[in-house]
Amino acid sequence: MLQQLAALGLLTLAATVLLLMIGRAITRPLAGLARAAGQLARGDLDAEVPVTTRDEVGVVAGAFNDAILKLRANDERNQVSLRESEDLQRNIGAFLDVTMDIAEGDLTKRGTVSEDVLGNVVDSINLMTEELGSVLKSVQSASQSVALGSKEMLGSTAEIQQGAQLTAEEAQRVSERVRAVTHAIRSMAQAAQASAETAQQALLASQQGEQAVTGTLDGMQNIRREVQGIAKRIKTLGDRSLEIQEIVDTISQIARQTNLLALNASIEAAGAGEAGGRFSIVADEVRKLADTSSQATARIAGLIKTVQAEIQDVVVSVEDGTREVEQGYHVAGTAGERLRQIGMLSQQSAQLADEIAQATQAQVQGVEQMGVAVQSIATVARQSQSSVEQGRQTAQQLEQLAEELNRSLERFQLPA
Repeated sequence: MLQQLAALGLLTLAATVLLLMIGRAITRPLAGLARAAGQLARGDLDAEVPVTTRDEVGVVAGAFNDAILKLRANDERNQVSLRESEDLQRNIGAFLDVTMDIAEGDLTKRGTVSEDVLGNVVDSINLMTEELGSVLKSVQSASQSVALGSKEMLGSTAEIQQGAQLTAEEAQRVSERVRAVTHAIRSMAQAAQASAETAQQALLASQQGEQAVTGTLDGMQNIRREVQGIAKRIKTLGDRSLEIQEIVDTISQIARQTNLLALNASIEAAGAGEAGGRFSIVADEVRKLADTSSQATARIAGLIKTVQAEIQDVVVSVEDGTREVEQGYHVAGTAGERLRQIGMLSQQSAQLADEIAQATQAQVQGVEQMGVAVQSIATVARQSQSSVEQGRQTAQQLEQLAEELNRSLERFQLPA
């Protein structure tokens, strides 16, 4: 019995010792796990549980160590992210300072290109700022050129406007002169036309007188020989008269010769008695027409040349002829020749007067066309003056806009 009790006591003691050893083997790893958990709870990621067994406690310790490693890796990543975030905040602050300077007009500022996500943005904005500065610099240069060109244009338009005004005024004065010249030429054309009509009347009268003289000559054929010498002399005088070349002198001399011949014919007709009565009437009519022709030619040219020497020879010849009975034929022949000459000269005068009228009419048309051209010049000058005024106003507006643009660009500090 005692032996059994002793064996039981030993067995109990052995069991107790075994239990103590098992409990200690279990509680020691758990105590290490608890210490490591306390360190982890305090934020110490360097804690580590030693793994000495492969039982459940060892598995828990291994899992705990793996969790600590993951937490340690996450912490490192968080630290990197924090540093990156702080760097990003610093870069953003610096870039905001740069953008404020740029916003205030300093386009020489550039942001620092970092390696974070802000780098691409800063690089793009730097490029945009550089291009904007280049554009604004070009705009500033162009604006200055526009302002300078506008000032030069204002000076040029002022000169052009003054020239256009002078041109318009001068064209107006020329137009007034042209109108005066046109009026004078028209008056001259009317006078030439009147002279031509008078010459036609003189031609008709001379033809009638020639017919009357022809009738007288038919009755005075017996005294022809006695007056041939005088007729030749009068013929010579007529030939000399045909040598007159200038139109106005010719008309004037014709009028004088006609007047004197008609007067002399009247005297001779009066001396011829009844035989010269018909001729006297014709001679008086011719003299009246000669006076009218003289007045008409005086309006055209106002030039009268004397032919008193030749007329005096005719008068002397006529006076010598009055001493003879045959003077009637001489007077009639002389008057007939003169009438023929008057007819020829009157025809020439009519032709010349008609030519003068046509020429003056052509001059009137030419002067009127010139007047129209001058008026067109004046109109164009006034239109040019108006256009130049519009251009001047546009140049002033352009200059003002350029100055405003330059003032706007002065707030920008552009790169050199």
